[in-house]
Amino acid sequence: MGVGTFAVGQRFDLDGTRHHITRLLGEGRIEFEDTAKVRRHELTQEQMLKYFKQGRLIFRQVAEPSADRRAKMRVVSNALLASVNPAHSRLAALRLHFVKKLQGVTTTRSTFAPIVASIWNALKAPERELLPTCPHASTVTKWIQQYREADCNINALLDRHALKGNRETRLHPDIEDLIDQLIHDLYLTPERRSIKAVLGAINDQIDISNLERIESEYLPHVGYECLKTRIFELDAYDVYSARYGIRAASVKFRSTGEGARAELPLERAAIDHCRLDLFVVDEKKGLPLGRPWLTVILDECTRLILGYSLSFDEPSALTVMRALRHAMLPKDDMDDVDNPWPTWGVIRMLVVDNGLEFHGFSLDHAAGQFGTTVQTCPRRKPWYKGKIERYFRTLQSDLISGIPGRTFSNIMEKGDYDSSKHALISLGTLNRILRIWTVDYYHQRRHTTLGESPAAKWTRLIDKVDRHLPDSAEWVDAAFGKRDHRVLGHQGILFDSLFYNSSDMASLRHRHGDRITVEIVTNDEDIGHLYVLCPDTGKYIKVEAVDSAYAQGMTRWQHRKCREYANALSEESQSTVGLADAKRRIRELIQQDMLLNRRRTRKNQARFLHGDVSTQMTKPESKPPRPKSRPGTNGSTLPIAVAVPPAPAFHPAVFQDDDLLELTASTANQYNQELFA
Repeated sequence: MGVGTFAVGQRFDLDGTRHHITRLLGEGRIEFEDTAKVRRHELTQEQMLKYFKQGRLIFRQVAEPSADRRAKMRVVSNALLASVNPAHSRLAALRLHFVKKLQGVTTTRSTFAPIVASIWNALKAPERELLPTCPHASTVTKWIQQYREADCNINALLDRHALKGNRETRLHPDIEDLIDQLIHDLYLTPERRSIKAVLGAINDQIDISNLERIESEYLPHVGYECLKTRIFELDAYDVYSARYGIRAASVKFRSTGEGARAELPLERAAIDHCRLDLFVVDEKKGLPLGRPWLTVILDECTRLILGYSLSFDEPSALTVMRALRHAMLPKDDMDDVDNPWPTWGVIRMLVVDNGLEFHGFSLDHAAGQFGTTVQTCPRRKPWYKGKIERYFRTLQSDLISGIPGRTFSNIMEKGDYDSSKHALISLGTLNRILRIWTVDYYHQRRHTTLGESPAAKWTRLIDKVDRHLPDSAEWVDAAFGKRDHRVLGHQGILFDSLFYNSSDMASLRHRHGDRITVEIVTNDEDIGHLYVLCPDTGKYIKVEAVDSAYAQGMTRWQHRKCREYANALSEESQSTVGLADAKRRIRELIQQDMLLNRRRTRKNQARFLHGDVSTQMTKPESKPPRPKSRPGTNGSTLPIAVAVPPAPAFHPAVFQDDDLLELTASTANQYNQELFA
């Protein structure tokens, strides 16, 4: 580091090319020469100052030092600056005071020594503490020489404590090679051996090597500090990646920045899932059911929650569809909140991770129908969606932590707290609590990064956005459904053992033929209807199920379990059992099973029961008998399900069947996830 001036001979770099000033032409004009091509140029001093301010012009030393000397000066400067303290800085300034006073003085001892003594005698008391004795004339001469060689840089007057000590290794070359080899083979491995273990292996190898040497050539043992120093000299990233893996090293040594910015609402939103640290209980019996999943879509510009889905469903296409539909459509059915939830409209860019739920049902195609672009983050790098990850952390700490029945991240933090025993909140109540917390608290409080509340920023910027809605709410359901082709006949469309028909389907057959193939869109959340793409207009036609009493509000998962159970009953009784009858019997068995307090299966049982809130089951007046046992095929005992008064044409032996036991204990358990949102 030095200084430069607009004088003849001054060297400088302009746009990376070396030049030097050859003449000053007057009126602020400067002539300079390209050192490499020997071409002359001319600029005004004002233009050169402009280039200097822009960083295009960099002054260089007038006398260019040799390569070795220049490298040494750079190393010395960096080392000194890294170890300098205020006392050393003041001492360097005091030495500079001597150098300035002695500029132009003849450097002979007879003339130099008295002047140095007079300067030292004139120092004040604080300066005398830094320099308690008068420096020798030769010492001051050395200061002047160092200052000149460094192009008048005060760093040259700093003490070089950082360069003290031996810089060369004193270990035998064989020991050097052995240390390098065993560090690579033992320390830089996924087994993560300790330094002491590696040190023991090194010294063992040295002992073996000494058996082949005479006593005068014995190799000494390596000390712990020596090996520790050698390891710490290695690149920290390489060491961590070798011991913990490349991904762990990438997370630990990652550099965070501002990331992608969204200037307006609905310009960029992120979607992700989180399993809440909270046990939910059954609304009717108060039995703990399990931990629900929350799927959230967050607007990255305003941090406003655009939509969410709360259910027992694990992350899937169904939960993504629910959250997207909730985000796009207006939210006008909230009587329990004080503030509006003004989020509606099509999202321009949706940021997702690499979960299967974002790839399995062609989210790109579905969202693309509304003009939404789906951007996928790199796999296993959640910090690319840091805003929504931070929201989940805030939700868990501010809301979930204060609700009875919360769980903990580890067994040490949990202690003796029984989450299922203290659970009090039902899924419906949790949904209301989450809605109130989101709209009346999270949206209204001041966000540290934004400097205002999310609701205030949304209100301030939303008028600058041209918001769009899909053609209809039904189109949203159709867009995120599953596409297939079926034949339309006089009975309608047969899909998954259910018939769908309407007057519109009759009109299609009148126009296009008695049996035609049509494109359909199904929704796993509700099998009570499907959509048919009209070949004439390209619009979706909603077609209800023929057996609407059974199918309305049923999920695909529930329907398939009813089919499995109906088939099992039919095979057992040698007669046909209807799906509606199978559905009723499953509910009765699950209700009885839940009374037995089987925690292992309650969440999946609630998944079925919460799918149709119109069905009311009353608790029996008498306490149900405890299950008996019967020998299993392998000599073990199996519990027998409690018998419910059989319906007509229902064989009591069905309750003894292993398939029925599996249904009440595990299979029927899964019904709750699909339905409740």
